Amino acid sequence: MDLSELSQCIESYMAEYSKYYLFPYIHGDEKHSKLDNIAEVISENTPEVKWEREVRIAGRVMALRIHGALAFVDLINEGYRIQLYLTKDILKESYDWFTDNVRRGDIVWAKGKLFRTKRGELSINVSHYKLLSKSLIALQHTWIGIEDPELRYRKRYLDLVLNRESFEVLKTRFNILKEIRLWMYQRGFYEADTPIIQPVYGGAAANPFRTYVNALTEEWYLRIAPELYLKRLLVGGFSKVFEVAKVFRNEDIDVTHHPEFTMMEAYIAYADYEDMMELAEELLYSIAIRLVGSSTIRYPVDIERCGRSVIDEMDYEVIEELLEYTLWSYSGFKKKRDVSKSDLDELRKDPVKYLYRVIGEPRLYVELDLKPPYPRVKLLELLRKHLDIDPEAAPDEHLVKLLMEKQVVLRGGYNRDIALVKLFEHYIEKSLVKPVFVIDYPRGSSPLAKPHRADPRLVERFELFVGGMEIANGYTEQNNPYEQYVAFKDQEERRKLGDIEAQEADYDFVEALCVGMPPAGGIGIGIDRLIMLFTGKTSIKEVIPFPMVKKGFK
Repeated sequence: MDLSELSQCIESYMAEYSKYYLFPYIHGDEKHSKLDNIAEVISENTPEVKWEREVRIAGRVMALRIHGALAFVDLINEGYRIQLYLTKDILKESYDWFTDNVRRGDIVWAKGKLFRTKRGELSINVSHYKLLSKSLIALQHTWIGIEDPELRYRKRYLDLVLNRESFEVLKTRFNILKEIRLWMYQRGFYEADTPIIQPVYGGAAANPFRTYVNALTEEWYLRIAPELYLKRLLVGGFSKVFEVAKVFRNEDIDVTHHPEFTMMEAYIAYADYEDMMELAEELLYSIAIRLVGSSTIRYPVDIERCGRSVIDEMDYEVIEELLEYTLWSYSGFKKKRDVSKSDLDELRKDPVKYLYRVIGEPRLYVELDLKPPYPRVKLLELLRKHLDIDPEAAPDEHLVKLLMEKQVVLRGGYNRDIALVKLFEHYIEKSLVKPVFVIDYPRGSSPLAKPHRADPRLVERFELFVGGMEIANGYTEQNNPYEQYVAFKDQEERRKLGDIEAQEADYDFVEALCVGMPPAGGIGIGIDRLIMLFTGKTSIKEVIPFPMVKKGFK
């Protein structure tokens, strides 16, 4: 709908309905405190148990079936559906007004006694109703935008109304956020709130969004991470802090990246990266138990990107079960299909070709067990195993050649430590399907981490991978002000050489370290990717309530 169509819609409403009061105030039984919860009404009224009182509910009309002096209405609220039963015998002349004026999409309030129809469907025999809000846009029975993801994301409100799956994904998101906060509170963390607009951005390697503060006549930045401010709280005397933070990075948009995203960062004084790994695996396990009742979840991994080894490691019976589940899922959970021996043989022979043929993309659901402990694997060992190189002795020319094969350019000039991490990111991380911690990164790649106690060429850093995605990043925090000062100076040099993502030096933070920060461990967890795991979504836009798309109305 463009602006002219919107204007026409409003004008048509004025012409047809202006004589009616279609957006009334609410009173008495119509208020939220007097309404019954549809989910509770449904769950507590089994064929054996019946309420002996009237119920009052409100919601959106999603289906309307009129049979003369009898009408059936499907009413939806917070994802739950209940049927309204309206008769002319009870409602008299107001029945005709309902059938003449109420349409799919309208929001109504109704009161009446519960009963079950001859087919056994729980229904409300409506004695009173009220139209609370008129939908001026006719809702399709099939959401036309489902073939146009950009339209779905731009008009998310309409997507939520018409697509039950989208509603359930966001409900899961909000429940996960609640569980994370409760889990952290129970372990003695304070939830902090740090500045979103900062004079110096830091805490990650990223290009920031810039803004201007008129009152200060200075250019400031939207934060790329809350890290440096949370660590200032450690300096100030807090021992356990966390923040569920919106952060902003002016980067590309793809299936796992979004310029505005949500992360949780947490810091513990008198801890190190081993403690933060334990925090991560225990948190994921707790969410799985609370959300699905099991440590095992299923996620559709990209076989083309992660490699066929994920299939080769499975037993025949497991592959059969997961393929059946994959086909069922990609049918919208509407129709289960029996998997034949020829299906399994074709899958094992050429999984990418087979999956493209049957579902249109090379994804297969796999089972991921989130029960701790997760393996710890050194980054240099992964490079040695997957690229068949000695990362400590391989010539720089060979590393550059491998980077060029993936069209990777190191802005700011060649740096061996950064090159090794880039090789890992582009050649290996997509293959890490089962939960695993990759640990002990080259020192030059992590300016905020403390050098490894056993090998100063490395830092005590880890990244957690699940389903081929990085879910968390953490390290033993650098608390030596001199070492942090030198690392910031190195970052400044890289910025001068063209690395726009090199970290900007925050000398106020260095001064804070001079006051004294206790030894600490820190972690950042990507909330959106975590929600992708638990909802089986393969695009980050699906789990963000209002993702970034080009403007609609201009």
